[in-house]
Amino acid sequence: MSMHAGSPLASRQVFCEKLLSRVQRTLGSRAARSLPLSVLGALAVLAAPNAQAEDSAPLHVAVSVPPVEWMVDQLAGDHVAITTLVKPGNSPHTYDPTPRQVAELSTVPLYLAIGVPFEQVWLPRLEKNNAEMQVVHLEEGLNTRHFGSGEAHAHGHDEAHGHEHNAHHDDDHSDDHADHDEHEGHDEHHHDEHEEHHDEHAGHDAHHDEDEGLGEADPHLWLDPQRMQTVVERAAEVLEARLPQHASEIDANEQRLLKTLSELDEQIAQTLAPYKGRNFLIFHPSFGYFADRYSLEQHAIEVSGREPTPREMAMLITRAKDENIGTIFVSGQFSQTAAKRIASSLEAEVAVLDPLAEDYLDNLKHATEALKAGFELTDSQ
Repeated sequence: MSMHAGSPLASRQVFCEKLLSRVQRTLGSRAARSLPLSVLGALAVLAAPNAQAEDSAPLHVAVSVPPVEWMVDQLAGDHVAITTLVKPGNSPHTYDPTPRQVAELSTVPLYLAIGVPFEQVWLPRLEKNNAEMQVVHLEEGLNTRHFGSGEAHAHGHDEAHGHEHNAHHDDDHSDDHADHDEHEGHDEHHHDEHEEHHDEHAGHDAHHDEDEGLGEADPHLWLDPQRMQTVVERAAEVLEARLPQHASEIDANEQRLLKTLSELDEQIAQTLAPYKGRNFLIFHPSFGYFADRYSLEQHAIEVSGREPTPREMAMLITRAKDENIGTIFVSGQFSQTAAKRIASSLEAEVAVLDPLAEDYLDNLKHATEALKAGFELTDSQ
């Protein structure tokens, strides 16, 4: 039988060697060698529970948002203990970890980042507070979309910059997705001369992206099942390295999860195929990756990270009436006042699209059916 580092058999061998060494230091080498094997065996049995507990202790992993928690749990199950910073109802854009969470993160060995805005502010501080913590950026290098003119806004700490950026856009980008299948969700502001650089480095620094003229990076990449498959592969690789004794189990879970996500992607594409090119009105522009993947267009009620002014509200209502919008979409992390006000003016329904729901699969299925129902309602008017 072969042994690999970190396997239960290898751990027991190391433990027995340490035990014999300790007995030799206490009794002397000659006396230790003269002990009956039964005595050494009994000592090993008495101490074995501690070794087994250490060997089977779950790996403590920190993540930012519930969908990443769901993914890590699907991959490693009971072999990990997960700390999720952003709880239901919180916003990952303006979130600040609690003092208790900061203290807890000072001992966490692994942080799986996904590129949400608060991580850009807090991760350097957390790394400084815990030099032993391994930080893996699951989003790094993925093709990143950027907020377009109908969705431009700023998140929390960067709101002032977002206002300035938003002023340079016009109000119509209805042709953004004409080449959707070839470009996999890139928006029309993506410049050809930056493509190679963008593929290698996009998605990690929103400020850098703005400097390149691309606008603010959209962090909600997990809402695209195809990008989520890449995230799963990266997370599985890290978890297998940190939990080698469970590597084969994690790998099997990874393959099963990738298959499930691929099937989900096909189901959503089939359901939404009749509505290609259609747009929907959402308070916070969090479903851009989902919209890009399935050739839809999201328009945001939110303007530069704030609720619209009365003039902007009137323009939104006029536009929604012209397009016979029958459903206004909201999420639980943001105020729904403006959305409900517009819905009331339009006699439209309010429905939920939640980017942070804990059950990833059910959430994307729900989003698909909600959007389909919204389009059908518009068509019936």
